Amino acid sequence: MCCFRIIQLNAKKSSPFIIPALVGAFILAGSLIVFFQLSSYQAQIIESNKDDYTKVIENTISRREGRVQTISSGIIGLYGSSERVSSAEFDRFAQTILGSNSEILNLFVLDGSTIVESYPIKEYVGHDFDFLFPDYPTVVAGQKAMTAEFAINETASLVIAVPFGYFIPEGTILSEQYKLVLLSPIDDNEVLYSVAKSGGASGSVVELLQKEKDNAITVEYKTNLFGHKLKKYYDLRYVLWDASFEAQSYEHTIILVAGVVLSFVIPVLLVRTNLLRARLQEKSEALERANEELKKVEKSKDEFVTMIVHDLKNPLLPIKAYSEILLSQKLGQLNEEQAKRLHSISTSAITLQKMIQDLLDANKLELGKLRLDIQEGNLSELVRRTMSELEPEFRKKGVAVSLELQDVSCRFDSMRMGQVFQNILLNALDFVPDKTGKIHISLKSEGGNAVITIADNGIGIPKDKIDGLFAKFYQVSTDKNRRYGGSGLGLSVCKGIVEGHGGMIRAESDGEGKGTTMHIMIPLAGKSA
Repeated sequence: MCCFRIIQLNAKKSSPFIIPALVGAFILAGSLIVFFQLSSYQAQIIESNKDDYTKVIENTISRREGRVQTISSGIIGLYGSSERVSSAEFDRFAQTILGSNSEILNLFVLDGSTIVESYPIKEYVGHDFDFLFPDYPTVVAGQKAMTAEFAINETASLVIAVPFGYFIPEGTILSEQYKLVLLSPIDDNEVLYSVAKSGGASGSVVELLQKEKDNAITVEYKTNLFGHKLKKYYDLRYVLWDASFEAQSYEHTIILVAGVVLSFVIPVLLVRTNLLRARLQEKSEALERANEELKKVEKSKDEFVTMIVHDLKNPLLPIKAYSEILLSQKLGQLNEEQAKRLHSISTSAITLQKMIQDLLDANKLELGKLRLDIQEGNLSELVRRTMSELEPEFRKKGVAVSLELQDVSCRFDSMRMGQVFQNILLNALDFVPDKTGKIHISLKSEGGNAVITIADNGIGIPKDKIDGLFAKFYQVSTDKNRRYGGSGLGLSVCKGIVEGHGGMIRAESDGEGKGTTMHIMIPLAGKSA
């Protein structure tokens, strides 16, 4: 107030235009401050919304892809547990799986390209898949669908028909006005799926205006789902426009043009700025809550899978035990064919039991429920004991094993580390040649760590495949005619166990045909607190 009076006194002495000029300058300065402040906050809100929606889309696709992988693992496990699966068995199993995955359109089992099993649409059985569905995108039950292919064995494959709307279902985007389009990976002008919402009403016919395209975000997600028709892994490319992505530039223009007469509105605009901040906070909190709910659903799913897998183990125990009793011929003599069939039952039960244990351990690792009983022990003795247990397998295949073991003691879980050694050695046994295969195991103490190296002269690994080797369900070869089976869980479980000891595991290979070396390192003093 004192300064204003001084200005008034000086103005009377100089010019009557000074006060209006100063007031105008103050108003203009205030208007400019508000203009730039609003522009900055609005740009932050838009970028934050774009980042949040990108994360929501990527996380939702990841979870949905995981459900498809789980379904495929279950069906592959069904076929791996039996030499022949009847149509009734397949239907019962498929009905159980689709009971909690009703969005899946259909499950196909192909022998070559012939459909031998189909659920729930049975009339496809006996037809050639590529003849029934010659075009891309494949239309199943009147809907455009992804046809994800998984190898069951050398001749059979599983195809899961998933509608393109499955990955980002309606309701995923928490907004009252948005447009979402899924573009074909082959043709940018072809729309595989679209959904829009405006004023509370939803629709599936979407047309993006040029202005909306300019402000939209493109989210590209590379899946691990191999397309039967596409003959490559699916890349999902979504274009999302949301009303919150549009800058309200007309407000800024009004502020600049009417700045002289809007001096009283400046406080109101600042309140509006705070409201914009509050809206950003509320939207962020809503998105966080939605993500937390999705995490809870995912955790419930993992706990359910763990329970189901645990229940699957129970019938295997009597199957394995009775087959071993019969093979011992204590209950009577067996002819050669009977013994061969019983041996196949026993081997399949053991294989399925290992797959179930790997899946159970993998889910325990994800839920943080895998407990380690870490005690002081002699690691070299554990390696020798594991080799002794596997020696008949190596002898049967004619594989030479050499040991170079120092006497190393450290803190570790004997059962779980034995599981790691056995898994890696059996992998090496699978991939080395008969009669000429060689495996070298070394153990030494180095830099406060126990270092285990397992090297083989097997088929090796392409260098571009090594990074994904320890990922859950990862397969180096996804060809349905691949020679080597497995669930893709063993090395993922090994990684979790080794890291649970505070250690690390990595693979090394110079390429195909040049063998593989696995390196394991765990602290001598055990995992630090």
